[in-house]
Amino acid sequence: MKLATLSFLCFSIIGFGQSFTRSELNTNLSTPWEITFGFDNYLWITEFGGTISRINPDTGIKQIVYVASDYFGGSILEDSPDCTGRHIGYGTLGLDLHPDFLNPDNSYIYFVYSYNSGTEMLPVTKFKIRRLKWDATTETVIGNVDIVNDISNGFDHLGGRLMCIEQNGIPYLFLTIGDHGVSEDNSPNCYVPQTNNPNNFTQDISTWNGKIHRFNIDGSIPIDNPIAGNPYFTRGHRNPQGLMYNPNLDIIYSIEHGDRTDDEINILYKGMNYGWKDIRGYKNDNSHVGEANYASSYIPNPLIPNDSLVDPIYSWCTTPSISSIYSDWCTVAPSDGIYYNSTAIPEWTNSLLVVTLKDGLTTDREVFQFKLDQNGKILPSTLENPNPVKFFGQDQSLNGRLRDIAYSKDGRKIYLINNGGTSSDKIIVYTYSPLSENLLSINIFPNPSNTEITLSGINHTYDVNSIEIYNLLGEKVKNSFDQNFKMNVSLLANGVFFIKLPLKDDVVTLKFIKY
Repeated sequence: MKLATLSFLCFSIIGFGQSFTRSELNTNLSTPWEITFGFDNYLWITEFGGTISRINPDTGIKQIVYVASDYFGGSILEDSPDCTGRHIGYGTLGLDLHPDFLNPDNSYIYFVYSYNSGTEMLPVTKFKIRRLKWDATTETVIGNVDIVNDISNGFDHLGGRLMCIEQNGIPYLFLTIGDHGVSEDNSPNCYVPQTNNPNNFTQDISTWNGKIHRFNIDGSIPIDNPIAGNPYFTRGHRNPQGLMYNPNLDIIYSIEHGDRTDDEINILYKGMNYGWKDIRGYKNDNSHVGEANYASSYIPNPLIPNDSLVDPIYSWCTTPSISSIYSDWCTVAPSDGIYYNSTAIPEWTNSLLVVTLKDGLTTDREVFQFKLDQNGKILPSTLENPNPVKFFGQDQSLNGRLRDIAYSKDGRKIYLINNGGTSSDKIIVYTYSPLSENLLSINIFPNPSNTEITLSGINHTYDVNSIEIYNLLGEKVKNSFDQNFKMNVSLLANGVFFIKLPLKDDVVTLKFIKY
């Protein structure tokens, strides 16, 4: 009777986790920058030359839906006289769809790209937001209008992320703009004098740069912006390349590149100051000379209601490096991210997913998962529950520089685009399935046993030497499986044992009984 009861323990998974299968869509891309999983269940991507593409997420078939005829990639006439090799900024950057996109009256596409606001002989490269009208019946763009022109430009730190969301029933556009300045730490001779560096004006409310701006859906300025007639929403940003929206709590997060240290994730509060370049990361961590004093003596701008300094909710690294080598720095170069609002991957529900660009000495090109609490803040990290958790870094040589991320309607597929770092730009797909689904075919037989056990249903390319066996006290035993996944258990003491199988992103534990 006892043995009959034990026979039901033939397969037991102690821990569950994520399991992903990597694939690539057969889609040719050229310098992609934005990927959005649209309300129409297609992927929308911006590419080089003012191009917008619409891609079937299952087949990879690409349709080029629009190319901006006035796209301009800058001119050598605009090169910096002081910064050798510094070209004026240009590109096709952020894109988003109207929140009510499936309604024919609101089927609008918004994107950001560079154009020449000057002349052929005196070029002035700037950026604009163009609105396109989409016809779902013919699957074509049937109209376009420029809604924001003359967006500032520089030699570095463009920002360029665009997000269209609805708040309190009103749709808004949010646009990130970087400080446009070349770092004086890395290139001290780029501006003569350094007071001309645009990064000195990120908190100046009369400038575009170093800010996140908010517009009405037609490009006009909301009447409740921090300052009447001014598009700025927050200021004091270095190079904010990412925006994420948590609709459950109506929270907007920004992702920002630091300078050698202090990449940041911020929660955006209307009108507030995020410190750059007087403060890098947390204002009171003394990671940079003078920032604590600046914070303690901060004088609020009298034109901005409740103006104050705001700390990031996360900073990747706070220890300055004296090295001049980029790969030595602890910055990860975060690009964009997304709020994961699905339950398909249970461990990811209510998380921020952030992609990074940098393959350094201590950093990989990967996806960071930040688990949030009920207030939308990042949960503290513990040994039992580390936060953040990193994914897909082992594939960085295949994936390249991860520029953006999206996920499918059912939440089971993660789409990544790279922007350099490999021989070609591509769409990478990670498809999720629970480990319990993957391992249902793996069995220990016989179980219980007093002679020999066999692991069946396991891929025979699996490294048998990586399997470990422990007793109930957590002590590792010397027994091992042979190449046929068989193990002699006759000399083991009677009792319960655990077999641990290391997998790509987790460790699965099976239980067997020796009698």
